[in-house]
Amino acid sequence: MKHPFLSLLFVGGLLAGCTGTGPNDNMLPGKTDSTQAHVKDNDWRTGDSVVAQMGCIGGKLVSDMFAGDGYYTWKLLDAGARVIAIDDNPANIAALEARKKQSGIGDDRLIIRATTPGNPGLLPNEVDMALITREYSTLGDRGSWFKQLRAGIKPPSTFYMVNFLAGETRYGPPLNQRMDYYKVSDELNEFGFTDVGVKYKGIPYRYLLFASVVQEVPEDH
Repeated sequence: MKHPFLSLLFVGGLLAGCTGTGPNDNMLPGKTDSTQAHVKDNDWRTGDSVVAQMGCIGGKLVSDMFAGDGYYTWKLLDAGARVIAIDDNPANIAALEARKKQSGIGDDRLIIRATTPGNPGLLPNEVDMALITREYSTLGDRGSWFKQLRAGIKPPSTFYMVNFLAGETRYGPPLNQRMDYYKVSDELNEFGFTDVGVKYKGIPYRYLLFASVVQEVPEDH
């Protein structure tokens, strides 16, 4: 059984040649990052840190799942990614469309897409990677949802997910909506994701989980 912080070599591989943190910057459970103690009220989401730890995303097509107010959508755009911002709330979609128009951003950089609960909203092999910022426990039928998500991401089907730590934090959802990363990791393994890891550094109150499906290399004959 694979647990998240055992996959640190995978982190290094993702970030090679990019600006970001490496394996030695990860923190083990129970440790406190100084960022958590000094983070300002208006920047606790630290979107720049989250995006930096996603590696080289310039020119890649990234889906911002549950885009909400567009906070991470614009962080991804600022990092050079092309983005599909997906949400199942019509009010959020309308607000995102208005902000897109006001910002003068074209469809070549940003697509805003409405979906329905339980449907990730991606076409087959549509994006290079995905960012999920909704609590894992709230995704409904997770087996079905992640099967659809995996089909929408080009191999190796890499996604990143920001979730709150299981214990009490200054910000965040009710404790009954939070899931320990060990449980999340084990369940994702059951869903077919074979490389699962977690990062804590620079992300106050939360952890950044990443997962992908290792591609088998055919043996030479």
